[in-house]
Amino acid sequence: MTIAPRQDPDATGPGDPPAGADAGQVRRAQGGDRAAFAALYVALAPDVQRFLAGQEAALDRHQVDDATQETFLRLHRLLPAVDAARPLRPYVLGVARRVALELARRRSSVPGRPGEVEPDALPGRDLVHEEVEGAERDRLVHGALSALAPEPRAVLVLRLVNGLTMQELADSLQVSVPTARARLREAAAALTVQLERRGIVREEGP
Repeated sequence: MTIAPRQDPDATGPGDPPAGADAGQVRRAQGGDRAAFAALYVALAPDVQRFLAGQEAALDRHQVDDATQETFLRLHRLLPAVDAARPLRPYVLGVARRVALELARRRSSVPGRPGEVEPDALPGRDLVHEEVEGAERDRLVHGALSALAPEPRAVLVLRLVNGLTMQELADSLQVSVPTARARLREAAAALTVQLERRGIVREEGP
């Protein structure tokens, strides 16, 4: 699976909610309107699934679906406290982030976790076919991403895969924009180290 950034992350304007997740629908869902909550699910579930699939490479389709359901079950419980005037997408992705971090903690004690790619298990570097080389590179990138701790991995996926603006990233992490920016820099630096180890980027000389 190739990690591809969300296209045109600012197409609706910085901070604007995506179509189908407007303040009116949020308020109706808060009032117990099941159809409104279902509409929120339809509008936001693809973003949640994209985050979960990118943040935790070891999850299969059924596990992503289960984690998505857990995210929206929590959202339903938390919805009365949500500020309907603020974009819901960063908030929902923040809930998904917490679900993913809890899942990672539960899985951390399991030896031989599937989906982690060891450098020695990767194809040789002398492959010449373009498609095969692309697949190898994808595997290396996913291996580098999987090698990160859950929190920096989540930050990178929110920014690069879900395409959150810095303000949305801060809202999702429930921190200030400068703090979110600092966490993103730290996560990017950690990813660079892993990419260097896999030969995807060259380590800078002295």
